Amino acid sequence: VDVGSSVLSSGINAEYGGHCSVNCSVNVIDELNVIKLSYINMLDYMRPPVIKDSDVPIVVGNLQDISAWDLSLRELYGFFDNQKPIKLLADKSRMHIRQVKKCVQSLIYYNLAAVISPIQYSNTYYVTSNIHSIMNNQATQEECIRYVRISEDKPGPSWESIFSLYETFQTGIQLKKLFMVEAPFRRNVNERRLVEYGLVKGILKRLHKFPIYKNSTDGNPPEEIEEYIQAGVLDGQHSFDDICIKLKLRLVKVQYDLESCGRYIVVIQKLGV
Repeated sequence: VDVGSSVLSSGINAEYGGHCSVNCSVNVIDELNVIKLSYINMLDYMRPPVIKDSDVPIVVGNLQDISAWDLSLRELYGFFDNQKPIKLLADKSRMHIRQVKKCVQSLIYYNLAAVISPIQYSNTYYVTSNIHSIMNNQATQEECIRYVRISEDKPGPSWESIFSLYETFQTGIQLKKLFMVEAPFRRNVNERRLVEYGLVKGILKRLHKFPIYKNSTDGNPPEEIEEYIQAGVLDGQHSFDDICIKLKLRLVKVQYDLESCGRYIVVIQKLGV
C-alpha cells in the first residue's frame, strides 16, 4: 500500500512538472481501496503577488466567517475599509507590515481580495477594452450596479448610465473632473466605487507617475528635493504614491516639490492599477 501511494504521488507530481505537493494515502475498507488525495499547486505559493506599502486591499469576497482564519487575519479584519493602504493598515492594527502583506496575499490567493492604488480625485484614469466584455454579461452588469449604487431608496443607476460614465475615461480624465462635469451622484452612482470596481475588473487603468532625478552639473539641487534624493525615491522605481507613503507626505506637497523642480526631475508615466 505504501509503495502504491508513493508511486501515485510521484506520478501526479511529475504530471505537473514537479511543482506540486501531493498527500496521498490508501486505506483498505471492506476489500475496497479508498484513495485520499490532496493536491496543492506550489507555483501559487512560490510566486505570491508583490504587495507594495502603498497598495490598497479591496475585499471582493465574503469575509464574514472569520472563525476559519488565523489570528493575524482576525486582528486585521476590522481595519479593512477599501481605502487604507497597506502601511496604514499595519500602523492602525499595530501589526508588522510583513505580516499584513502575508494576510493580503492569502486573501488574494483565495480570490477574496485584490489590490489597487489609492483613489484620489487628482488621479487620471483610462478605460480599457475590457469594458466590451461586460456588454453581453448581464450578471456582471448587475453586480456593477449594486457595487456603485449610492442608495437603494433612489432609482437607478441603469447599466447604460454607468457605461456612459466609463466612456468618459476614453481619453483619460481626472476623477475630480468626472465628478464636476458628469455629476455621477445625480445618477445615484458613487464615483469612487465606480473607479474601484473598474480597477478591480480591469475596466480602468490609472496613470502613474515615476520621478527620476537628473544629476546636476551646475551646483547642488534645490532644497525642495534634497529629502527625496537622500531617501532614494527619485530612481524611477517609486511612484508618487510610494513616495507619499515612505516619506509620510501629502500628495499635494510631493507634486508641488517635484513639479516645481522640473529642471532636475524627469517624470515617467505608466498605466497600471
